[in-house]
Amino acid sequence: MISHFPTRASLSSRAATFARVLSLLALPLLAAGCQNESDSISFAPACPVVEIPGEAADYYQYTGSEHDLSHLVVRAALREVVGSCEDGAHRTVVTNMQIGLHVVRGPASKVNFVNIPYFVAVVYNGEIKSKKQFIAHIEFDNGDLQKATSTRNIPITLPISRRIHSEQYHIEIGFQLTQAQLDFNRAHLVMPSFHKL
Repeated sequence: MISHFPTRASLSSRAATFARVLSLLALPLLAAGCQNESDSISFAPACPVVEIPGEAADYYQYTGSEHDLSHLVVRAALREVVGSCEDGAHRTVVTNMQIGLHVVRGPASKVNFVNIPYFVAVVYNGEIKSKKQFIAHIEFDNGDLQKATSTRNIPITLPISRRIHSEQYHIEIGFQLTQAQLDFNRAHLVMPSFHKL
């Protein structure tokens, strides 16, 4: 069964406007079926919350140092995360997830494809326990200028015990940026603010 992962995102208003990236979702419990012939029901384990750091939620690639539209090669935003969790062998929980991307080809693009690096990290008690980088290969067919697509399935095995449960983990995803791209995102990250009623 595929469902939306619960998410806790800190996104720029640009990202929200650009792709309506990840909204807060209720923590799903996925029914796995009945046990033997009894009326009891076994539930799949709770999936960890997915977080998207605001500074890693957008991907912009320009030619040279100019940041105007005519020099834009590609821009991308995280669209959604879907997946499921199930009991694994030897006290583990296996999560399967796919990340949705919205990608726009800019005027400065010379080819009909782009390779966009992104990462998935597993965090426990505020410490990154594992991090892996991936490449999303996006092809624009028939002269298309934008594309909504999803990554391949990403399975993650989480060790659990009597004291460690799957909901104590959280997963961080984002684009793997260069220092220049990170600086650009930080400079354009708009923080939320309260207004007088």
